[in-house]
This record gives sequence, structure tokens and C-alpha cells, in this order.
Amino acid sequence: MTLISPLRSLFIRLATNKEDSSQLHESESYTNWCTRFAWERLTVLYLLGLVANPAFIVADVLLHREHLDAILDIRTILELGLLGCFLLVRYQPAAIPPHAFLILWVLIGNLCIVQMTVVLGGFAAQYYNGLNLVFLAAAVIVPVSWPSHLIAQAGTLMSYYGMNLLSTSGTADIDAAIGNSFFLIWTCVALLFSVFLYERLQRAEFQARLFERSARAELEASNQKLLELDRLKSEFFANISHEIRTPLTLAVGAFKTLLKSSLGAEAKDVVQTGLRNASRLLFLINELLDLAKFDSGRTTPNKRCLDFAALVSSVVMNFDSSPTRRIHVKGLMQPVPLEADPLQMKKLLYNLLSNAFKFSDPHEGQVWIRLSSKEHSIELEVEDNGIGIPPDQLGRIFDRFTQVESSATRRYEGSGIGLALVKEIVLLHGGTIAVESDPGRGSVFTITLPRGNVTADQLLAVQDDEDDRSFLPRLAEKEQIDEESFLSPAEKKDAPLVLVVDDNADMRGYVKKILHRQYQIVVARDGAEALEIAQHLRPALILTDVMMPKMSGQDLLKAVRNDKTLRSTPVIFLTARAGIEARIESLEAGADDYLSKPFDEPELLARVGNLIRARAQERELVQLQKEKLARFLPQNLADLIMSGDHEDFLKGHRSKITVLFIDLRGFTPFTETVAPEEVMAVLREYQAAMGYLISEYGGTLERFAGDGIMVYFNDPQPCPNHAEQAVRMAIAMRREVFSLEEQWKKRGIPLGVGIGIATGYATIGAIGFEGRTDYAAIGPVTNLASRLCNEAQHGQILIPEQVASLLGNLISTEPLGELALKGIQRPLSVYQVVGVNA
Repeated sequence: MTLISPLRSLFIRLATNKEDSSQLHESESYTNWCTRFAWERLTVLYLLGLVANPAFIVADVLLHREHLDAILDIRTILELGLLGCFLLVRYQPAAIPPHAFLILWVLIGNLCIVQMTVVLGGFAAQYYNGLNLVFLAAAVIVPVSWPSHLIAQAGTLMSYYGMNLLSTSGTADIDAAIGNSFFLIWTCVALLFSVFLYERLQRAEFQARLFERSARAELEASNQKLLELDRLKSEFFANISHEIRTPLTLAVGAFKTLLKSSLGAEAKDVVQTGLRNASRLLFLINELLDLAKFDSGRTTPNKRCLDFAALVSSVVMNFDSSPTRRIHVKGLMQPVPLEADPLQMKKLLYNLLSNAFKFSDPHEGQVWIRLSSKEHSIELEVEDNGIGIPPDQLGRIFDRFTQVESSATRRYEGSGIGLALVKEIVLLHGGTIAVESDPGRGSVFTITLPRGNVTADQLLAVQDDEDDRSFLPRLAEKEQIDEESFLSPAEKKDAPLVLVVDDNADMRGYVKKILHRQYQIVVARDGAEALEIAQHLRPALILTDVMMPKMSGQDLLKAVRNDKTLRSTPVIFLTARAGIEARIESLEAGADDYLSKPFDEPELLARVGNLIRARAQERELVQLQKEKLARFLPQNLADLIMSGDHEDFLKGHRSKITVLFIDLRGFTPFTETVAPEEVMAVLREYQAAMGYLISEYGGTLERFAGDGIMVYFNDPQPCPNHAEQAVRMAIAMRREVFSLEEQWKKRGIPLGVGIGIATGYATIGAIGFEGRTDYAAIGPVTNLASRLCNEAQHGQILIPEQVASLLGNLISTEPLGELALKGIQRPLSVYQVVGVNA
């Protein structure tokens, strides 16, 4: 009976041995673990041997009754040996390793079985199968130290073959020995491999468990640190919010006192702005304090028996003070008893209503409130017709500090606290909150609250105290300064125009007050509106916020820099984002300057003034460069070069153009008979008059060649009717030269003019070298215009048949027949232009 208890736990320990043996102790190595594992398993192994040995007596009695006495003597010796070793195993002597007891268990058992085979007939005795059973039991129960198993197996086989060979009497025993060897040897090999592989697996599992334990410990330590940081963060928010709340309360009180005094309109507007924003900040601080209280578990609802319908009506009246009714209620006619904290319920209702209107159209937004009473609960629904919530965001809207739109172009302001606070209040009262939303159509928030232990006759009136309203920002003025974009005149009529862009109406008004004495001001609510205004009014400077709806400040800056007419406009970022990174990011994006809020008024004025003056000086310098360039290049060519878009047209290209060549008649004899000063004076008069007409008609002046002037149309500026434009300018030139001729005759100067016009393709581009380049047209069309000019008599405008056919009835011409022109292979039909038909 002494073995009953160990036997009872034997199979339990075998079933749970893996979990038991996997328990790791601090700083335990694999060797120590393996030793502990071996001692545990050896106890089981010896118990198995002590039980199995007597059990096999039944087989002895049934199979070998004639040798029963000898076999029982052997089993007695075996039992005593196992019992003695078992007692030592329980003691776990430090001087003897556990692997020695493993070898002993195998050898004691198998030596006794070998002796039984000798008694029962040698190799022919079937009791040799007991050797395999011992090998198998040792390998399964104590699968460690394959060398120990190898030693025990080798000792067993040596004794088996040695003792039975001594008693062998014939060839039949030899055949039996060979057959038995096959099963014995392969059993040993298979078990040795099994133990070897199991040890490798155990070592890997040990390392994995060790790593898992280490990782779990690190994770628990990190979790504790995060919890501690979260606690410190909540305490910090609570402490700093509490410290901020005191001066804010004093500031709000001071603003209210000032409003009661006699103030001018401008001063009163400033005080109202200050009161509105101080109240808003106080409201946010109160919400942070409430969240901190929920985190710390210090929020205990001050429940009262109240009429929830009356409370909802009171909040709706305070919230919706506009002439047009925008909040529609249902279910508020009868009292709805509820046991709840009235102040918390007001905060819940205000946040739901504020959220509904914030995400709805400012003019068309509507809210429906439905209150229904059930046996043990009440249900409140708040529905709006706003923009709705995307399906992938529905699970996040009650998370703290979460914004559905988190980009720089989000359309609505907010801190991400309101709905989180609503959820905490609902949970505090044991209720539930759910939301359904259809993007583009609106959302429905459904709140279910337990009624509590309250009846209609227990209701107490809820006082609308000033303290209860302290958490509400001032709502009546929230849209009063949402002014339209308009031009605000400065004291100086010619003052530069500044575009102020901000989605906050108070900030727009504040910046406008700072700048309006020195500048004309125009305001915009977002980047998209600002870009449209800038393209229309061309401001001298843009002062913009960064985070705005529809188009952010950075997107506005990018659009301004990509607009050829606006790219030189200076842009200043005025934003709440502070720090070196934000400043570098803004300047790298192309902003000219950066100011973080709050800012100093004189600094803002100084930065705006410096940028406007610097950009004005740049424009003056560009204009001076353009004027100097225009002295040596055609005006339209100079304009293109100064605009920075000259790379393409300066490269060689082929284009269809109309070329006009004009030359003075009698100029060479004139230069030989008068002083050089008189020659230059006549040239200046002539070239000034022609140059004015060339600019007026949009021609490109290629060059002055003494008294000769070459002009072409349709390059670099396109001109759809370039042939007609050239003829009209030629007639105007002839008229102007006739006027000059009358003056020259009075001074004794006999000069006339001839003009040739041709249309065709030419190669056009910059020619010359690095130190000097000209913009020239090269091709037969220029040569033809020059030859026609040479053939023209005083007052004649000659054109080829091609140009005459192209213009048709637009001009009046006279045919001159075919002329053989120098450098032209075949004679050409030439016409003289008489005039332009009306």
C-alpha cells in the first residue's frame, strides 16, 4: 500500500510533466534544468520498475511454472535493487549524477532479464523481449543524455550475448541469437536517435521559453512604464490646467467688467474678442480637467432626481439663440424622470450639439433631438444633416484627441476631446452610446441611460446657475465677425495691398487691425479663396496661416509660386506651429518669412514692411534691366528674356514668318555731302519713328543696318494674321516717312523710302558667340524681302504674288509684272500695295 500514492500520481505526472519541467527558475541554465528534469523523471522510472516487476509474475506462472522458483528469486533480487536505488533517487545525492541512476536502472533490470533467459533456454527464450521493453521505457521516460543510454544498452547486450553463449548447445540457438540481434540492435539505434533528437528539441524549447520569459518581463516593465507615464501625463494635464484656469478666470472676469463700462466701438470689439477667446480657452481647460478626473477615477457623479426633458429644453434655448430655428425637438412635452448629474448632462448635450453644428453647413445645418422614455431607461437621439463620418472612422471618433480629418487642410477646428468626454460621461452613468452615419447626409448619435431610482413625484428643479454655464464658451457672438472678403482702405490711398488668410475670424480681424493704418487689406477664409483673390487683385504681400480648410497655406504657397503672374509675391506664414523644424519646413517650401503665434505687433509690421520694400526694389531693378535690354533687343524679346521663359525660343527653330524690309532712298549720296552729326540726327529721327510703329504693331525688330531696318512677325510672339499686320505697318511707315520727308525737304535733305514684304519659313534663334549674341532669322524669305525693298521706288511697298493671294481682298494692289530679282533664280510676279480696303 505504500506504493499506491506514488502510483496514483504516476500517470498524472507523465501527462503534466512537460508543463512541470518547463517552469524556469531565475538565472537557470540549460544544464541545471536538464539535471532537475532527469531527477524528476528518474523517480517516475523507478516507480514504474517497482510496479512492473511484480506484475510480470503472472506471466511467469502461466508460461514457465517449472522454472518459477528460479525466476522468483531473480525478481526478488531485482525488486530489492530497484528499491534501494529508488530511495537514493528520492534523496538525490550530490556525489552521484542522475545519469548514473539511469544506467543503473537499465542494467539492473536487463541483467536480471538476461539471467532469466539463461534459465529459460538461452537465445531461444522469448524473455529477451523484456530487454527492448526496458530500453523503451528508459528512453521514453528519461529522454536525456543519449551517451548514458548507449552505455546501458552496450552493457546489456554484452551480458546477454556473453552469458547465453556460454550456455549455447547447438545451431538452433545460434539462429535464434541472430534473429534476436536484429530486433535488439535496431531498437537500440532507433531509441538513441530518438533521445538525441528529443534533447535538441528540448534545448531549443528551453531557449525559446527563456526568451519568452525575458520578453514577457520586458513587456511587463514597458507596460508599467507606459502606465506610469500615462499617469504622470494625466497628473501634468490636471496640474497645468488647474494652474492655467485661475488666471484665465481672472481674465474672463476682467473682460466682463470692461464690457460693463463705457467703451468706444473699436475698444468694445477688442474686449469682446478677448472675452470670446478667453472663454473658449477656459472651456478647453475645463474639458482637459474633466478627462484627467476620469483617468484618475476621481469623478463621482452628483446624481439628482431631475426632469431630463426640462434640462434638454434649457440647453437647447441657450445654444440656439438665432432668429431662425435650427434645432428641432421631439418628446420634451412630458417630464422624463432621470437620476443623473445635471452638470455632466449639460456638458454631454453641449458637446453633441456643438459637434453636430460644427460639421454642418453654417446656413443650412439642422439638428433633430428626440427623447423617448422606456420602463427602466431613457433614450436620446441627436441627428444632424452634416457631412457625416466615413465608415473607417466610426470606431475612432470616441478616442481622445482624435480628428477625423488630421491633415493640414482639415475643414473644421477642434481638439478631439468633446466626443471622448461624452463617452466617459455616458459610461459614468452606466449607459451606452452608439453612432450611425451616412457620409454626405449626416449622423445620428444614440444614447441610452438607465433611469435609476426615481419617479415623477421626486423631481427637483434644475437651476441654470452661472457656475453651470462656466463650461460653455460664448455662443452668441461666434459668427458675428465672420466677415466677407472685402478691401479695407488704408490711410494712404496708394498704400500696398496685403492679403490676410486665416480660417479663424478673430485672427483675421486682429491682423487687419494691426495692418490697416499702413496698408490696404483684403481677407480670405482659406487657401482656395485666397488664391482666387490674389489672381484678381495681385496683392503686394500674402500673410497666411498654414492649417486651413480646402487649401492649406503650403498648398497656397505652391500655387502662388506656380503662377507666372504671382510667383514673385512675398508670402509670410503666420501659424501656431512653433519650433525650428516648422520654421525650416516653411522656408524650404518657399515662404519668404515665418512668424509663430503669439507674435509681437511691431515685429509683424516690421517684417511685412521689409518684405514689401525689398520686393518693390526688386521690381524696380527688373524694370531697369528690361529697359536697358530693350535698348539692344526687340521689346517683346526683352520681355520674354526678363520673364525667364526664353530658353526655348532662343534655341534654333523653324517658323513661318512675314518679313518687312525698309530702306531709305538717296541715303548714300546724302551721307557723302553732309556732316556726320547731321547724318546721325536724321537716322535718329527716322529710326525713332519706325521703332515706335514696330512696337505698336507687335513686330520683332531684328536689327538696324544703317538706314535699313528688318522686322518680322509671328516669332517669338505668335501672330495669327502676320502678313496682314506687316502690310498695315508698312502703310503706316510710309505715311510716317512722308511726314518726315516734308521736314527734311525744308532742311535740303532729299530722302525717300522703299519697302519690301515676303512670307515664308525661316530658321530663327540666337546666333553669335559667348560675348555677343543676336536673335536672327535666316532663310530665303529674308533675302526676298530685302530684294523687293531694293527694287522699290520712293513710296512703293512691293509684295510677291504669294502675299497678294494670301491677303486677297483685304488690300488694294497694282501688278508690276514679273521682275528678275538678284539672287532669285526665276522671275517673280510682283505687286505694289496701294492701300488697305475698309
